[in-house]
Amino acid sequence: MQPMLSMKRPGIAVLTIVLVRVLSACPPPAGAEGEGEGEGEGEGEPAAEALPVEDAAWQYTVVDGATCGNGDPVGVGTNRGTSSRLVIYLEGGGACWDDFTCSNGFAFFTDTGIPQSVIGQIESLAVGIFSRTDADNPFTTDSFAYVPYCTGDVHAGTRAETPWGVAHVGANNLALMLPRILATFPDVNEVVLAGTSAGGYGVAYHVEGLRRLLPATTSLAAIMDSSIPLAPFPGADAGVRAQNLAWNPILCEGCGTANDQWLHAIDALPEVRFGLTQSLGDTTLRQYFSPSGVQLPREAWASSVDAFFDEHENKANVDVFEIDSDQHVFVYDTDLGTAVVNGTSVGAFYAGVVGDAAAVDARTR
Repeated sequence: MQPMLSMKRPGIAVLTIVLVRVLSACPPPAGAEGEGEGEGEGEGEPAAEALPVEDAAWQYTVVDGATCGNGDPVGVGTNRGTSSRLVIYLEGGGACWDDFTCSNGFAFFTDTGIPQSVIGQIESLAVGIFSRTDADNPFTTDSFAYVPYCTGDVHAGTRAETPWGVAHVGANNLALMLPRILATFPDVNEVVLAGTSAGGYGVAYHVEGLRRLLPATTSLAAIMDSSIPLAPFPGADAGVRAQNLAWNPILCEGCGTANDQWLHAIDALPEVRFGLTQSLGDTTLRQYFSPSGVQLPREAWASSVDAFFDEHENKANVDVFEIDSDQHVFVYDTDLGTAVVNGTSVGAFYAGVVGDAAAVDARTR
């Protein structure tokens, strides 16, 4: 059995959930996410319908055909800024892959759908990267598209029917949402795909498909917050297989883990800058990555994070922010200037990832 974890959702108390180490995959095959649209719209294909959007205010709109794990409709939150950049955010919130995990609160909202109270929270979101007043936030004038999470599959599933009654259709949902999001903000020339925790793994899954949807002249950056794609620890193979079978993700040839997809993505997309924020004591991921279910010792986790960053920080399109704390998820920090490593705040790090400032690696050790 996979270990249980906790993570923060904006405005909601810490809950017990599970995050995923897999579902790192290549984009779906031709046509599933509008392949080729970046080079020109396919002949005879209807243009995607724009979503309603307001200036500097959130509006939540249900997307036709997109559903939560229980079949309820789900939509996208939109908020128009004044800059030429769009931030597409994939929400986190656990994962489940069988009757036990899906029946015991291992993932948010798979059995209830998105409550109206949560939609209200999205419509009032104004913290962290979504703040329009934080001087340390590089995204204050940007447009946003907020993708809620209620399918338990790190936004990567394509399995509509399961014996445990949960539709793991996160990838199907994004195939419907992304074209409409891009149609809503047609004038942007920069896009950032960001996600936290389970949503961060979703970034790894969808970044290549999003690149293919964008015009060649539109730049793309990726932010993965508290979702470091470590290779599975010894003893985790059975869990990886169970999750892949449950969600039916479309994996790259030879890919089966987050680490596999990480290597594929950064090689396949050399023009896309990837920014990873990760703490050395992340209590959520220390629990999840432990094959035994007993939280990994802090030093063992920190050593694994260090080794991963040692391997990747010198790559031209990879930036890393490594901080000596136990924190899980940074993009919702009230002040993005609070977490600082060697003089670089999280906000300044994000500014470098998206090209607003010189890119810099911030390492604690």
